[in-house]
Amino acid sequence: MVTVTPDRFRNLVRDPSRSRQDIEQMMRNAVAKGETELARIAKEALDSRFPGWDVPHTRAAGARPTVAFFRGTERRFDTSKEAYIWVLERFISVKPRLFETINWETVFVAKGRKRNYFGKDLKAMFHGSPHLADDRNNYARLTNGWYANTNLNNAQKFDILCRFAAIAKLDYEKDWRWDVEDRSDELRAHEERRALAERLLDELGKA
Repeated sequence: MVTVTPDRFRNLVRDPSRSRQDIEQMMRNAVAKGETELARIAKEALDSRFPGWDVPHTRAAGARPTVAFFRGTERRFDTSKEAYIWVLERFISVKPRLFETINWETVFVAKGRKRNYFGKDLKAMFHGSPHLADDRNNYARLTNGWYANTNLNNAQKFDILCRFAAIAKLDYEKDWRWDVEDRSDELRAHEERRALAERLLDELGKA
């Protein structure tokens, strides 16, 4: 496979024909392959071309039963939020250093533009909307002492799980799943894009 240079990758993510979703997947796959520089280039392109691309806009309406799977154990939850936290806890058990040593990996998984997805301090986590910290429905306390932002729709939760899984080198379907019953169109589309993630850098390398 032909190696993708940073300059070539930068041109690819700046191509106007590439959608935000394309670049997000390119970023995730770069992370999964340990291509830190390429992941940063993709994130810079997203920040420049699609301001606010990682900002939560809506919350999922109503509780949606969800089946979560992690390395041979499957659990069914009444809400996607409960299943989300359960999967996160399993990810943390595999990659605890993500929250022990703050580096680019932590930023990649935890940081958003107007609010973060994880934090040690509630007000800091909801830095762009501090009033959200007053409602316990907007967050969950993790066993490692950090808080997880749950003021997210299901497509956004899935996106964060994909980011975390990429850093922890956990394979979707083989190592983990997070299956929401009665999926929204947005979540379904996101899952379909995730299924193509393994092909993205390969296609770029062959171009």
